[in-house]
Order: sequence, then structure tokens, then C-alpha cells
Amino acid sequence: MIVLVAVILAAVALFGTGTARVALSDLAALETQEAAQRAAEAAAGRAADLLIAGTSTAGEIDAATQQEATDVAAADLPRGSLASVSITRTSSSSELVHIQLTLVTSYGGFVGPLRLTASGAAAVPRTGP
Repeated sequence: MIVLVAVILAAVALFGTGTARVALSDLAALETQEAAQRAAEAAAGRAADLLIAGTSTAGEIDAATQQEATDVAAADLPRGSLASVSITRTSSSSELVHIQLTLVTSYGGFVGPLRLTASGAAAVPRTGP
């Protein structure tokens, strides 16, 4: 984090505040994309665990998957805030579970009002005969 602050201050000193805002916007976009992907992976893992156990209804699996994705995404956004998480859970003959996730985040402060959307996808393959 200290390195990030130093880079931002150097960019402001060298190029002005406009460049620093662009750099922070790019960083926010990367942060949002990474949070979306991590949340999709965590949701896929949670759904697979519940499917393998076989004791949960589809509604319970969807609720647990949504909660897992929301928790992971919120934890992966140290500078932004989570606006929404939407998940589509499917399966196929080759995949036990496939998660498609859309994450919407919002940033304020020096970057200015910024709302970003990113997608993430993850799947757990079927194994065995």
C-alpha cells in the first residue's frame, strides 16, 4: 500500500492531478475485476460443496452461493464499495457447476464518483465415470 501511495504522489508531482485520477481509475477497474473473479471462484466452490453433500435445495444453494460471493467481493474491495452482485448458476454434462457473476462497485474520493461493472466466471468440472 505504501508503494501505491508513492506511485500516486509521483504521478501527481510529475504529470498533474488528471494523470493521477486516470491511474486511480485504472487501479479501481483492476480491483473490481479481480474481486469479481475471486467471488465467482468462491461461489463455484461453495455451490459444488453443497451439491456434493446433496442435502440442500436449489434455493438454499443459490442463497449460500450469493452470500459467499458477496462476502468475498466485499473483502476484496479495500478502496471501493460493493453496489451489487448477481449470479447465474448452471450445470452441464461436463461441469458440476458453472458460475457467471456480475459485480458492480462504486468509488469516490480523489478518483471522483466512479461506478464500475465487471464479470467473473468459474466452473467445477464433473469427475469420475
